[in-house]
Amino acid sequence: MRLSISIAGLDGLARGLREAPGYTDQVLQAAMLEATLLAQREWQENMPRGATGLTAGSIHSDVSSTPAGVLGVVGSSQPSAVWVELGTRPHMPPSEALQPWVKAVLGIHDPKEVRNVAFLVARKIARHGTPAQRPMARAVEATEGQIIAIFERAAAQVAAHIAEGSA
Repeated sequence: MRLSISIAGLDGLARGLREAPGYTDQVLQAAMLEATLLAQREWQENMPRGATGLTAGSIHSDVSSTPAGVLGVVGSSQPSAVWVELGTRPHMPPSEALQPWVKAVLGIHDPKEVRNVAFLVARKIARHGTPAQRPMARAVEATEGQIIAIFERAAAQVAAHIAEGSA
């Protein structure tokens, strides 16, 4: 998923990139770091924990300055993040793989009952798949206004810096 936004003050950023590129890059990197950490936190909070919390723990962010501009990425190294986001088509998962989930999420601990419930869950997934839960999409929706404000403040900071240098 990509987040593309329009902000006020783009003229000031463009001028900053021409007249004070080092300063502007520094301000944009700081703004991008704040924005990506905000999106990362929100996505992690929205991610269902499942049996281990591994998927939520795998969500990370990174910021880099490239010749094309400052780039911020929030992602996960776990394939399960995609499955939780988009859901899955019907498929028969191994019921053994669902046993830790049955214990952690459903609170069932009797070994025989764990096996039986895991099999029933696998059979339901085989018939219906899993629904899309959209934790990343919800994170983007929840933080969009804050992220726009972060970059508008950065644009104002660059414009003020250039105005001080012109005075």
